[in-house]
Amino acid sequence: MNVLTKIKRGGENLPPRVLLAGPEGIGKSTYGASAPSPLFVSQEDGLTGLDHVARIHPSSFAEILMLIDQLKSGSEFKTLVIDTMDWLERAIHQFICARDGKQNVEDYGYGKGYKIAEQELVTLLSKLDALRHAQKIGIVLLAHVHIRTFIDPTGNSWDRYEMKGHKGFTGILREWPDACLFATYEVFKHKERGSNIEKVIGGDRIIRTNWSPGWDAKNRLNLPEVLPMPEENGYGVLMAAVHDNKPETLRKEFLALLSTSSLSEEDRAKWVTVDPETVPVARIRNGIGKLKTLQPK
Repeated sequence: MNVLTKIKRGGENLPPRVLLAGPEGIGKSTYGASAPSPLFVSQEDGLTGLDHVARIHPSSFAEILMLIDQLKSGSEFKTLVIDTMDWLERAIHQFICARDGKQNVEDYGYGKGYKIAEQELVTLLSKLDALRHAQKIGIVLLAHVHIRTFIDPTGNSWDRYEMKGHKGFTGILREWPDACLFATYEVFKHKERGSNIEKVIGGDRIIRTNWSPGWDAKNRLNLPEVLPMPEENGYGVLMAAVHDNKPETLRKEFLALLSTSSLSEEDRAKWVTVDPETVPVARIRNGIGKLKTLQPK
């Protein structure tokens, strides 16, 4: 077999793998339900008010694997939503303990049970990847968070939001998606006139896309740092941002704004002394912001 024939260039046009973590009640299930033709895999009563959404309550982790294999042959669904990851971890623990004759995951000793559970998680994620490639089905994983103290090796410590679950398990989950997102509320501080007391006022729901000392997040999709999280079509907002923030889309927008800006031809030339193809996305986005202020009025 000639392995060189497997070499490919460019990315495949596949829906993203998304993990959305956030506190209870913020609207994670509603977010998943706004994805195209979703099928929920859940054991939690988080779909109140979403009666139109298709769902399945598997009796075991083995049944979840079986479901994914069957979906690979084709179905009406375009998105698979697993709600939530801490429930999934418990299902995996029950599965391996029943298989191996253990009372609980601690009976394996010295953290071995958690490592075995991580292996089963990797199996699940591999099957989800195969499903995504075979049927172009989007994957949305939902997760609860809790507040934990993070101790920095340099000696500092602070409280931060972390995904619920064993550290190794959640670590694998963070590595796998194209976007690991954190849902929260935009918070403002307000001080009444004549008073030194600040009040914290909760604002709109938002999604953070980059890591912070206060939460885990990342993305490989060139997303802006903050996305809105509307009551309806939150997933649609994400997909629009994915399209609008592709490097080629941003470069076209940058060059279009430059050509119509109020800058002189000499100054325009200075803006492209470096080939836009080689400029990082963050710098292009920053340039777009500045060029918007230089448009003719």
